[in-house]
Amino acid sequence: MMRELATLMLYLTGLILVLRAPYALGVRASRPGWLAGTCGLIAIICLGFVVPVPTLDAAMGSMGYWNLLGATSTTLAFHFMYRAILIHTSKGSPPYYRRVLGLGIITYSAAFTMIAGEQNRFTSVEAFIAALIRQPWTALYLSVYLSLVAIIAALSLAAILSSANRSKIFVAGFSLVVLGNAVDVVLLWMQHFNVVSMALSTLLYSVYVSAFFSGAILLCLGFLRGSVRSLREFCTFLAYALRLRRILGRAGQDKRPLLDVARQPKIACYQMLIHVRDLVTLKGFALNTPEVSLTHKADALLIDSPIKSST
Repeated sequence: MMRELATLMLYLTGLILVLRAPYALGVRASRPGWLAGTCGLIAIICLGFVVPVPTLDAAMGSMGYWNLLGATSTTLAFHFMYRAILIHTSKGSPPYYRRVLGLGIITYSAAFTMIAGEQNRFTSVEAFIAALIRQPWTALYLSVYLSLVAIIAALSLAAILSSANRSKIFVAGFSLVVLGNAVDVVLLWMQHFNVVSMALSTLLYSVYVSAFFSGAILLCLGFLRGSVRSLREFCTFLAYALRLRRILGRAGQDKRPLLDVARQPKIACYQMLIHVRDLVTLKGFALNTPEVSLTHKADALLIDSPIKSST
């Protein structure tokens, strides 16, 4: 089941990256969502369903670091999702957040390096856990990593629930991720102390896989929906900005460089609209009927979609 869910996530994440690329690279506020997709894609690849684990491991020195790369990529994917949520909800992160994030990554990375055994012999996360879970460092590495992801998901959920616009798909997605990781942390320590039967272990692992991957897929769908909406908005602002640029050219004004317009069409549209109105008001520049209609439409679009801060 994990393979099928991971494959679906791979396609969704790739689509998000493609849709977000035109505007994410030029608009700072849109970058966290794109970076979340990039890190998520790396994390999925590290599962070994796209590129075999031995191939990944060989490329990284045959030290088993594909496992740590997958954990770190997943952590950063949820971190950037959290940043995107904060920008969308106009909220700030708790003062302790960056310290917890940094300490968590350092802690599980250090624990990983203490795990004994030749990790290059493993071809999957399941094989790694089955062989080494009795080591305290293995249990610590996996539980700190999963707990850190659950904390970030819980903070994201709290930010959404405290906002006016509560997206149900994100609420469900982050809730399932928290649930899945909590179940897996409990299961890992039960396996470490050898106090769980094979039947119960299989059941709890299935709950983890179902909850976590279902939640992650819902989050991908939520970001995909936002990506489509943002791309449509980007294209609309670009079209308006290019038409406003032509108006300024007709008025004998210096045209804004096309690269600047293409990188940040919303900001360009806003600034050029002000420039056009100043020409009309202060210098008596006359607009024809289609140009007047364009300024009204651009103004209405900017009211419906104001420029957001990236802090």
